[in-house]
Amino acid sequence: MGPRNAVPRDSRTRVFDAATHEFAERGYEAAGVDRIAASARVNKAMIYYHFGSKLDLYREVLRHMLRAVGERARAIADGPGPAELKLDLWIGTLIAEAAARPWFPPIMLRELASSAEHLDADTVALGNAVFIAVRDIIVQGQQEGTFRDVDPLLIHLTLMPAVLLFFARMRVLKRRPRGTGLLEPRAEEAFVRHMQDVARRMLRKD
Repeated sequence: MGPRNAVPRDSRTRVFDAATHEFAERGYEAAGVDRIAASARVNKAMIYYHFGSKLDLYREVLRHMLRAVGERARAIADGPGPAELKLDLWIGTLIAEAAARPWFPPIMLRELASSAEHLDADTVALGNAVFIAVRDIIVQGQQEGTFRDVDPLLIHLTLMPAVLLFFARMRVLKRRPRGTGLLEPRAEEAFVRHMQDVARRMLRKD
């Protein structure tokens, strides 16, 4: 048995999980530290112990997704295989990571709508790393003669919002009863195939 003042090993995880739900529900400004602490079953001081501040906690929530996607995207870009296959893998990875973190799309959409005022340089750098990996895949395809000459950033900005909106809408549909006028969601597997097809159509040479 550890010392009486030892910090529970899972308290940080509980705070993080509670924060993801609170920020997704209310956005940064309306999110309450007291509610996060109550949901995590910890004293409010534990939030500051683990994360320093509400803003630092919020940024870590965003970084969690960006870091995971960026690392996997970089591994795909640096790995073997033709660019078209890498693009398919990247899209599947992006959607899988978003599905594993259903709280991320509504948080990011809120943040973008508020001019990304809460993002610091480190968080922006993680987001840029995601784009750089995708850019490298597209450049490889252009060098291979598979992809046409397009701006990789425009491709990235076409694909990313679709993924965010898909999962943000899924979140809404799970909370509303059937028969309220919203169309039923497509399966995640079908969405992956659709986005892969869209990307290939945008990039392939005629």
